[in-house]
Amino acid sequence: MSRDISTLPWDSPEFYPHAHAIAGKRLEFIEHKGKRILTINSVGADFQLIRAIAAECWHIVSRQELKSVRTVNDLEGGEFSSETTKVWSELVTKNRPYVVRGALLGIKGMRFFAYQTVVSITNRPLKLFSDRLQALDWLVKDDGEE
Repeated sequence: MSRDISTLPWDSPEFYPHAHAIAGKRLEFIEHKGKRILTINSVGADFQLIRAIAAECWHIVSRQELKSVRTVNDLEGGEFSSETTKVWSELVTKNRPYVVRGALLGIKGMRFFAYQTVVSITNRPLKLFSDRLQALDWLVKDDGEE
């Protein structure tokens, strides 16, 4: 009997194997100026792919040391809706104990205001960038540096 995975919560253990198959290659750690950064490729992602990316991200981040993770998420051309904003907000909230800095790329126009809402609701150190290198340079700075 096959279960409809679209009804499973994105952060449920039952959903993760499906999420990994879809999104596993969209996340990877890179090194920039001696610091590890988790890169998240959400370019062009629809709602179901965003759910899978969020599940994969939570799986990776929750296995790291507290206050040790730096992330950059490229959201260029991804689906933008109340449902996707809700998934990202939930992920950002869950990741809060682990992530010291997060950078977002590809957010323009009205999306900017939605993601400003995510930032204010979650009280997370997220910053919006239009340039990937600037985002990476900001991510490797120590607390207190801008």
